[in-house]
Amino acid sequence: MSNLDFFFNPKSVAIIGASDTIRFGFNTTKYLLNSKFKTYPVHLNKKEILGHRAYKNVKDIPDDIELAILIIGSEYVPQAIRDCIEKGVKGIIIESAGFAETGIKKYIELQENVKDIIKDSKIRIIGPNCVGVTDFHNKFSTADIEFKREKAGDISIIAQSGVLGNVFIDWGSAQSIGFSKSITLGNKIDVDEVDILDYLNKDDLTKVITLYLEGTNRGREFIDVLSRMTKPVLILKNGRTETGSRAVISHTSTIAGNDKIYDAVFKQNPMIFRVYDFYEMFNIAHIFASQPLIKGKKIAIITASGSLGILACDELVDKGLSLAKLKEETIQTIKEIIPDYVSIGGTIDLGPSMFLTLSDSLKALFKDENVDALLFIFAVPRWPLEKFNFTFSAHFRLMKKLSEKYNKPVVCVCFGSRWVFEYINNNALKFGIPVVDRIEHAVNAFKMMFEYYVNINSKK
Repeated sequence: MSNLDFFFNPKSVAIIGASDTIRFGFNTTKYLLNSKFKTYPVHLNKKEILGHRAYKNVKDIPDDIELAILIIGSEYVPQAIRDCIEKGVKGIIIESAGFAETGIKKYIELQENVKDIIKDSKIRIIGPNCVGVTDFHNKFSTADIEFKREKAGDISIIAQSGVLGNVFIDWGSAQSIGFSKSITLGNKIDVDEVDILDYLNKDDLTKVITLYLEGTNRGREFIDVLSRMTKPVLILKNGRTETGSRAVISHTSTIAGNDKIYDAVFKQNPMIFRVYDFYEMFNIAHIFASQPLIKGKKIAIITASGSLGILACDELVDKGLSLAKLKEETIQTIKEIIPDYVSIGGTIDLGPSMFLTLSDSLKALFKDENVDALLFIFAVPRWPLEKFNFTFSAHFRLMKKLSEKYNKPVVCVCFGSRWVFEYINNNALKFGIPVVDRIEHAVNAFKMMFEYYVNINSKK
């Protein structure tokens, strides 16, 4: 399978349909023309775009072109592709809509015409009906990303929906989740999830892959690439119902297929983990990317709320994990730290003493050989945090230090208002401690990480 690096780190770029007025494509044009990437605007009627010389045709550019971005009316796309093939362009991203996703016969035929044009060429195409790609490490983007708060990380995103791909990034960035690459595939006339999964599996900058899948048109190859994955892949598959399946066809002209078949395929592949909503997908991906792998099923729970601790215990059992049975030495150490009213019968319920006893309790729990991972449940209302100006930075710094020392993962589940969540998240993100707002997401992450750990070690 051909290397797709030119989509993410092109030596030269042509923007066909470059715009100097505020409309679709303007921000991409402006960003790339002022970036470190050698970019040439192409426009039929203008000699200059945003201070840069414009060319009437990609063939007129006095340089080799690796990647072309098409932001033109769909009716002009076939000729632009012929020009790119003649120019020797390696890859094209067709951001234009107005193809088979419309369900209209002439636009379906237009898409088939494009497929016929590229059939005997070596050119690779992403799209149409997409926003292309983003590389968060080298800051190449065709997707209207400004990189003001987006941070580079280890998670890569594959999505068919262009707008949704950008929403993923915006939401993830707000949660301080770092991304590696984002790819929106659109109607998939050429490059699809099979190609991108294969590419990302070999990408040194990708640690975890998330895939939003509406369906695949290459079932056998899809099954084959899933069986070869060595990195965890979190898949959110829509179109699970008949109504959803019909909606998929009108969105990206993809056949959603029988969900039971997809579910069976996912379960057959040990590196594939199915999730059921976007929050779960990115929360688990964030935990996977930021924490060491869990090497056992025993989870210690430390909290200020006994009720939430009990709910977490139930969730552990439901997911095939267990509450850590602490060593007597650990229990005695914690008893010496905490007030008499604090419960350590199962979970460590520190109650109001948490602000004073958490640090020493953490040290004892991480040290315990019967503990494989730590779940910290934060449940404190806003008023004491504001009134007493409490800070949790020191606690999260300690969690990071202990996690690295003992090679054990830790996840914080935060209950409370949006203000409380952001307060805790802002304290934790400095030290790479993931904060989520749902116990089941944290426990699911531990379950999947343990399964992944077992699978990668079984192959050694």
